[in-house]
Amino acid sequence: MHSFDSVISRLRSNGFKLTPQRLAIIKYMENNKTHPHALKIHKELKKKYPTLSFSTVYNTLNMLESIGEITSVNIFDEYLNFDPETKPHIHFYCKVCGEVTDIFLEDVDGLSLPIDEINGNLIDSAQIVFKGICKKCRGREQQ
Repeated sequence: MHSFDSVISRLRSNGFKLTPQRLAIIKYMENNKTHPHALKIHKELKKKYPTLSFSTVYNTLNMLESIGEITSVNIFDEYLNFDPETKPHIHFYCKVCGEVTDIFLEDVDGLSLPIDEINGNLIDSAQIVFKGICKKCRGREQQ
């Protein structure tokens, strides 16, 4: 996700009305590494904004996704998670602690994603989710 100010200016230029609740959602997502889902965001922000509706959260997330500032990630069947990191990467879900972390391709030897085409099929996006036990939880198990 770009800086808060650049996102705000981009949304204004596209005619989006920026209420205090929408601004709070955008600020919440800025540099957020937890891959939150809409219900979690709603629950967290409702403490400060009691009149915040779930539809405002969901619509704001969809608005941010439509302009390419966040991406939705299918990690769980029950709900979509949202990620402000739009650079191609893989997600790792720890089945012990439930944390979702990013793995960038340049950090993994010999692993790359197709950029444009496979067998004549045009690729415009891909989602890969590895599931297992993170190194923090593995370290606890070994102690």
